Amino acid sequence: MKVQSLSDIYSSLNLQNSTVFVVPKIRYAFPDSDYLYLLYKPILDSKTYQVKDISFFQHYKFVFKALTTKNTILHYHWLEFQDMKSLLGIPWKLLSIFLFKILGGKVVWTIHNLSPHTGKWEKTHQKIHSWMAKISDKVHIHCRSISDIVTDEFNFTKDKLCILPHPSFPADLINKTEAVSFLKSEYDIEINSNKPTVLYFGNISEYKNIEESLDIIENENFEVQVLIAGPVKKGQEKLGERLIKRTQENENYFLIPDFIPDHQIKYFFGSADFCFFNFEKILTSGSVEMALSYEKNIIAPSLGCLAELLDDEKVLLFSSEHEKRVHLKALTSRFNNE
Repeated sequence: MKVQSLSDIYSSLNLQNSTVFVVPKIRYAFPDSDYLYLLYKPILDSKTYQVKDISFFQHYKFVFKALTTKNTILHYHWLEFQDMKSLLGIPWKLLSIFLFKILGGKVVWTIHNLSPHTGKWEKTHQKIHSWMAKISDKVHIHCRSISDIVTDEFNFTKDKLCILPHPSFPADLINKTEAVSFLKSEYDIEINSNKPTVLYFGNISEYKNIEESLDIIENENFEVQVLIAGPVKKGQEKLGERLIKRTQENENYFLIPDFIPDHQIKYFFGSADFCFFNFEKILTSGSVEMALSYEKNIIAPSLGCLAELLDDEKVLLFSSEHEKRVHLKALTSRFNNE
């Protein structure tokens, strides 16, 4: 199974001059941080493919399009629900996909994770995803090492699989002095450049185990500063409240629970000495990819596609609680020695 481009994947469906419907919407306003924009960027100006991103309420569009032409591709991402409200929308999504398929449309599905990060309704999601894998013409994954995992989980053959790595993020590298100065003026954050700073960047959610990470730092008495930046994900408001309280009680903890605009991302990574990812269940991670683009030292679990980072000299992978603590101590000591 070789790595392919998006054009390679679509070309394998034997369609010419196709319309590609993308779900969900592409956030064109965030070209430096939106996964979907970066994924489709190589073909946005293509004469071969016309990319149309659509919302939940616009699913009828790809069904109607399939009525008039067979040169239509539906590329679907994140087919899941988080609560009872979003569950009510699942029948509409599945019906639309089913009608599109029987009308002759081609379906590509990207597997981002085995189940939603919330960990809720896993059996229901497994059934939905198994059905999606069955009716898809191509199933897109980000790395070779998870091929057995996804085919076993969703019960489909590997001939449907295609590999296109997670897109890298554009990065504007700046020095720590400039970054710390900006955060001071913009957010009134007093980062001490003589202490190592650990960054948690991106949506604040339970699956990232940020609280558990803080417990480790405190229990092991690691002399580090912690910078947490990103919006609190819907449904995670209680976690946000706990982190606000915790950061208020510790002068070495800093929290910006807001969306960070593209032009400010460089200052957060520029102020950091390393990033600590404390996932327990993950296939891919945009936050890790962004940290790699900014050339940060990284501590991450040896899970999913992250396991393929073993040979990257800036990445320390752990498979146990002991290794996690050893790596934290190593990066803290490295900073002090330098």
